[in-house]
This record gives sequence, C-alpha cells and structure tokens, in this order.
Amino acid sequence: MWSGAGSDPARCPGSGREAEPAEPLPDGYPEGRALCPECLRFIARDATGALLVHDTSDATESDAEVARRRAWLNAHGW
Repeated sequence: MWSGAGSDPARCPGSGREAEPAEPLPDGYPEGRALCPECLRFIARDATGALLVHDTSDATESDAEVARRRAWLNAHGW
C-alpha cells in the first residue's frame, strides 16, 4: 500500500536552479517565467535568475494554464 513515507517530497528538485525566461508565444505567454526542467511548469524567477521554490505539481493550476503550457510546448518543444 502507498504511504506518504515512501513518496517523493512535494518540493520540485528544480527549485533554485538558474533559468532563463522562456521564449514567449505571440500573446506574451508565459509572461517572463522560465520552464522548470524537472516538472515542466512555468515558474517565476527571483532577482538572481533562479527558479522560485515550487512543488512538482499544483492542484490549483487552472485548465487554461495547462492548455497554454501545452500550446507552448507544441510550438517550442522542451
């Protein structure tokens, strides 16, 4: 049976990595955020250019954000 004791931590291992802003789509998406190489989500960066601390997934992420990310990945790859 699955338990929390054997699960991976919620914090994404990409947190704190240096990252460049992703190339925007014509409408500006992803608004200066960078693509995390671990969880493949767009994450804001701190003043030094490192990805902010974030979890691997976000239960509150909207369907619109998922669709925009899919469109970006289809246009730019990863």
